[in-house]
Amino acid sequence: MISAMFIFAAIFAVSTYAAGGFFGAIFTTFNDGATVNGNIYPNKDAVYLNGGPQNANANGLPNGTYYFEVTDPSGAVLLSLDPAVCRQVTVANNVVSGASAASGGCAHANGAFNPVNGSTPVQLQPFADTPNHGGEYKVWLIRQASTTSIVGDPSTSRVLAFLNSNVKTDNFKVNATTRCTDDCGDITIGGSKYYDANANGIKDPAEVPIEGVRIEITINGGTPIIAVTGADGTWSLPGVPDGATYSVRELLPITCETGTYWVQTAPVADSNGFQGDNGTANGDVTNLDFGDICFGPASGGLTLGYWSNKNGQSVMTTGGPNGVDQNAYIATAGTGLNGDLLFLRNFNLANSSLERKSGNIMPFDPTNYTDFRTWLLNGNAVNMAYMLSVQLSATSLDVRHRYLSDNQIVDASSVGLGITTIGLVRVAANVELGLPGGNNTYTGSPLRDDEEILKNFLDAVNNNRLPFAHADPCNVCYPEIVL
Repeated sequence: MISAMFIFAAIFAVSTYAAGGFFGAIFTTFNDGATVNGNIYPNKDAVYLNGGPQNANANGLPNGTYYFEVTDPSGAVLLSLDPAVCRQVTVANNVVSGASAASGGCAHANGAFNPVNGSTPVQLQPFADTPNHGGEYKVWLIRQASTTSIVGDPSTSRVLAFLNSNVKTDNFKVNATTRCTDDCGDITIGGSKYYDANANGIKDPAEVPIEGVRIEITINGGTPIIAVTGADGTWSLPGVPDGATYSVRELLPITCETGTYWVQTAPVADSNGFQGDNGTANGDVTNLDFGDICFGPASGGLTLGYWSNKNGQSVMTTGGPNGVDQNAYIATAGTGLNGDLLFLRNFNLANSSLERKSGNIMPFDPTNYTDFRTWLLNGNAVNMAYMLSVQLSATSLDVRHRYLSDNQIVDASSVGLGITTIGLVRVAANVELGLPGGNNTYTGSPLRDDEEILKNFLDAVNNNRLPFAHADPCNVCYPEIVL
């Protein structure tokens, strides 16, 4: 079964942290390229990326150009510090063959040519210290396919979007260089709290701090201690014995305003559901960061009924009070009713629920408002593709006329999609409808269940039933306790 959930994740996963499936292997090495999977390095400068066969019996990598990046071992924290465009390597003759010319003047340094397998490793620096207290990192080699892209400004962005099937990973360690030597007295642990406005689980430079959040710290298994974040979002606990074990978690704020609630986005929960950090304090620990986003009641969605009445017709005819976003997916030039109808014709809309009897599986391409209105009002789920199509058309008109935004983050956990955006689901729905059989999903179709999930999301957005993320932090409230 080709799943809409697969399509959704595959097309839009931004740095989806899971090992990929193309053939070949990667490994870390020293600059001579001779050591395979050395895994433990004295410092970050010593770590180089290599890949392909080290001997005649090993699998090589597909030739081409690749990106690479360094994260913590969970993949939740992007540690590479330079733009993604700088982090490109070439694979030739099925081995890593040095930095790619596409990296321009910011390419990473090459190591020495290895005559054993004809490879040239590439240095991973610069990358930030890992938050993992064992000094562990993960390196990612990301194949440049049609679904691989830089998120944001290509000249500055560090973040990549890619499919899991285009990824290979390898873990390595760097020996800690900061250790208590002369002064082995008490130390400080701490971190920060930030508003994760894009819900990506990464502390991005523009994201603002959150004041007044409570952080629970347990030292050597003792009684928990509460620290509170300051105006700059930071928190700290001094006086921790060097070598002590610690466990740190956020106490999530409760609802202040009616209908709002907080969701923790970072760090990611471990296999036991613990969403915090554990470790041993060998020297000061200063990178224990937590990310949150706040959700509240939605607004702006317009229903099938609206777009099928005189108000909707007027907006389609005149452009409406907010004007027309001609770059909205799917980008279409033109305004007025004909511009909107052309916009709708670019989608893979199902014609009706009569295809099974009539054999007519032609897509619905409206040329006048009367046909569009009739099609909209007759929408039903006998053919799930028909119901998905009418909901997709309404949401798409909402976005085109700026009542909603494709960038709006939505908590769609109740319909099975987790935290996502309107734009990602709109694109996923259109891709699903365009699959073989995607316009003909009667009972028994392998695509029907997935189309129903996408339909439920769009229906809920059109009716303002799913919570929307706030662009700015909500108020921070807690039950009354004595700190």
